[in-house]
Amino acid sequence: MQVPRRRRATIGVTAALAAALLSSASPSAAADVPAGAPIHFQVTAGTEWGDQVFAVGSAPALGSWDPARAVPLDARGYPTWAADAVITSGSPVEYKYLVKKADGTIAWEEGANRLLRPWADAPVTTRDTFRLTAATPASGIAPTCAGWSETWRYTSVFNGCGSPYTLQVLYRDGSTSTCREVAPSATATFPGYGPYENHPVAVNHC
Repeated sequence: MQVPRRRRATIGVTAALAAALLSSASPSAAADVPAGAPIHFQVTAGTEWGDQVFAVGSAPALGSWDPARAVPLDARGYPTWAADAVITSGSPVEYKYLVKKADGTIAWEEGANRLLRPWADAPVTTRDTFRLTAATPASGIAPTCAGWSETWRYTSVFNGCGSPYTLQVLYRDGSTSTCREVAPSATATFPGYGPYENHPVAVNHC
């Protein structure tokens, strides 16, 4: 059907106005999208035939603590299980591992939740060990009772876990500090993020 010239002009103006509004709205809309932080979950866990290991946590990408929406890990490197997830950066994330048995029962790892503070475009590999007891040595990312604060010069790590822990700081570029034993209710000082903004992302249990 032929559109009258005046109507075509009106449609053209309206389309141009809509395009202008859309283009002006796009940058602010994109700015509202939180940056993603890639996490490579890697945990050593001995299991039985038919078991499946999952990562679950406080972030929506980790199921918001719902085992039904947890992230399944791949067993191709058994006994190391692995999976990738992208988590909104800038906020602390708590997580744990669980095993779904062949009969449908769920076994959570022992101890407190693990704690990460991911940064955008800074991939982190966890290198954890499934905790069968609460204070398993070399269990990877330390529980939430081992907190930290950071400055340009220092990273202060506080052991609020109630027992001695050997701890180290994991930084956003994948490097780590040396391991130090920290007594209960004590604070240890590690290097800060420095001029290159190499911020801590977690405290490891050595």
